[in-house]
Amino acid sequence: MRHQLIIFAILSLALLAQTTTGQIRYESYSNARFDYSIDYPVNLLVPQRESTNGDGRAFLAKKGDAKMLVWGQYNALFDTLTNAYQSDLEERGADVTYKILLKNSYVISGTKAGKIYYQKTMLSGTDGDGDATFATFTIEYKKSEKAKYDPIVARISKSFKFN
Repeated sequence: MRHQLIIFAILSLALLAQTTTGQIRYESYSNARFDYSIDYPVNLLVPQRESTNGDGRAFLAKKGDAKMLVWGQYNALFDTLTNAYQSDLEERGADVTYKILLKNSYVISGTKAGKIYYQKTMLSGTDGDGDATFATFTIEYKKSEKAKYDPIVARISKSFKFN
């Protein structure tokens, strides 16, 4: 009997630890039109309907006001990754705290109005070619939720890819 009580106590503590640490579960959203995929935390973000034109979707927080958007677009204006990066930097303004331009992607992050934002944009195809496509995801959340969302954003960003 004592042995069963010890096992029960251990299992109860394990269950309590799992609930308090809030095990995050992820599912993947794949976009057929632009052939990209991204993971999202199903117990934190609720996927909305895919956009009418099929370029992406929004994910809204179950609690709070965090929001993630993901979409693809054709490079109809023959833009380069560098030009898109510069344009997004100008749009974000002086609140950028992190930025990096890589060969086929870039990341811009910062703060604005009490929120943290993170953007990752990827290029598929030849830079500056009209047949190329861009895929972008953005996520915004309150600064007060930084400790909670930073590791989640890292996981999401790592999962974001062209298929």
